[in-house]
Amino acid sequence: MTSPKALLVVDDSEADREIIALTVGAAFPRAVIHRADHPFAARDICARQAIDCVLTDYNMPEMDGVALAGELKAAHPYLPIVLMTNFGDEMLAAEALRSGVSDYIPKSRITADSIQRTVDRAIHVCVQARLIDEQRAEIENFAYALAHDFKQPIRQIMTFSQLIADEAQAHEVGAIGQHLTFLGDAARRLGKLVDVMLQYTLLNEPPELDDIDLSRVLASVRTSLGPYLAERGAELVAPRHAVRLRGNETLLTQVLQNLVMNGLQYNRSPVPRVEITAHSRADHWLIEIRDNGLGIEAEYLADIFKPLVRLHTAAEYAGSGLGLTLARKAIVAQKGAIWCESTPGLGSVFHLRLPLAHAARPSAQKARGAARPSRRPAAAA
Repeated sequence: MTSPKALLVVDDSEADREIIALTVGAAFPRAVIHRADHPFAARDICARQAIDCVLTDYNMPEMDGVALAGELKAAHPYLPIVLMTNFGDEMLAAEALRSGVSDYIPKSRITADSIQRTVDRAIHVCVQARLIDEQRAEIENFAYALAHDFKQPIRQIMTFSQLIADEAQAHEVGAIGQHLTFLGDAARRLGKLVDVMLQYTLLNEPPELDDIDLSRVLASVRTSLGPYLAERGAELVAPRHAVRLRGNETLLTQVLQNLVMNGLQYNRSPVPRVEITAHSRADHWLIEIRDNGLGIEAEYLADIFKPLVRLHTAAEYAGSGLGLTLARKAIVAQKGAIWCESTPGLGSVFHLRLPLAHAARPSAQKARGAARPSRRPAAAA
């Protein structure tokens, strides 16, 4: 038999508090019903003992129900919180759901049945959220440990295959030398795949965002790809005007390097060419990476960002099958979006949408503030 639930009713009105507590008691006959007449008292109760769900009024002195929910969620991330609202507060409740409240219920609709459904639903949602986070953390730890453990045998395979190849040079070994070369190449590919898988796992952590200069990012990309550009006789064209955006410089460098490399690699043109342009919009930059490569069939465009999807064999073009997946995760982590348009035989265009730099927004903020001086600014693949 499950242990009785511990429920907390928070309301500064004694009459409302008692009525709601009686209704909650009727919905959960075995539950222990705690009462708090002030948000500070509710905070203290939750700090002292385990509470299965908090039902809090919105209108209270010194701290409203949404602010209380924010404090409780900061201290107890998986605590179910139900906001009780008065008539006409539905818009407020919708906003509260984005601020940590698990669910809401209008006071006028509180019955034993409705409160039971609402509390059970809030508890279920929080239990599932905890389970998902725990499983995600477990998977990340497992992937990190697995990647770390894989690196040592991979290094040994590469080292010993090279030692055997060096020894074999002094003897007539036929095809053995070639086989050892294949073995070393396979080990290097496996090592790169492990590195990419580790990157994929670690990208679940939110990166630090800052105002960055796109020209600085592209200069780094050009330096990294310089030898390949020279080898292929390729062209990389970058925007000349200043572009200041909000993002993570390291992640954006990796994304652009990957997209430029793809445009040059999957390319049979006499002069492979990648052109990067940037267009300013009201609240974001639209960056386009256009190449004259092979292009992508329309039927595959929806799949190219999925993990381990390859449109060509490893013998045709080297790659891990995770490059575009990582690019998408990195752009989404920077609060942006990425998509692709392509014409087979003519090339592809990858579109990146990234926020404006904070320093580029003051005029718009001042304009909004002048239009609505009495309003506070409101607070999202």
